[in-house]
Amino acid sequence: MLFLTDYMRTRVYVDGFNLYYGALKGTPFKWLNPVALASRLLPTDCTVDSLNYFTARVSGKSNPQAPARQQIYLRALNTLPELKVHFGSFLAKKTCRPLINLPVADKRIYAPNPITIPAGNHVVGGQILPVGNYPNYDSKKKKQRKSYKLLSAAVIAEIHTMEEKGSDVNLAAHLLNDAWKGLFEVAAVISNDTDLVTPIRMVTLERQKPVYVICPGRWQIAPKLANVASHVRHIRQTMLKAAQFPDPIPGTMISKPADW
Repeated sequence: MLFLTDYMRTRVYVDGFNLYYGALKGTPFKWLNPVALASRLLPTDCTVDSLNYFTARVSGKSNPQAPARQQIYLRALNTLPELKVHFGSFLAKKTCRPLINLPVADKRIYAPNPITIPAGNHVVGGQILPVGNYPNYDSKKKKQRKSYKLLSAAVIAEIHTMEEKGSDVNLAAHLLNDAWKGLFEVAAVISNDTDLVTPIRMVTLERQKPVYVICPGRWQIAPKLANVASHVRHIRQTMLKAAQFPDPIPGTMISKPADW
């Protein structure tokens, strides 16, 4: 049984992209001090002595300004003595995916010049492009009927995609390693990624250490994560607002990007 003391060594593990897309994107609160945020989310007897921040260096292909803004933010994070950044990577690749709305047969496409595509096989660049009809839309349930076969009904498009690789694995590895080394009494995981269910379960059940799972504010916590968490917290915008870095950060020349 765990007995609370005046000082509970607490380690925080942050899935940076999960936090960004779940709580920060589209808000004025991107200049976030994650140590200050964690301190507001956890009980007062949980003292954050280490925060591990898992991210990857972003690409400038879709937004040329993004890498420079991220670099400024990484410099801000490095001013926090409790914080260590761990990098995964981005994988750029081309792949084929079925389109689930437009274009489909006999539907108008509002490109520069409106066009329609009849059903059938179309030769594009020497390859066959199949175009089919989607099944009826269920207006009562506000969704398409489950009986349809997506791949046979869809236009297949080649797309460029960027996948962030490694953060979830790195987070899980550090959480487990630190738990077995006895480096904390309490852990907190800021993520809503169900890939972390097994490592969190191992820490709570096999090591008998409490784990707070902190869900970014836009989402409901995944039920599988809630089932293995010792405690659940949600990030609110009031917390984000209260946990911002100063601008500029005292003693440095680091300032919040102007378009944030």
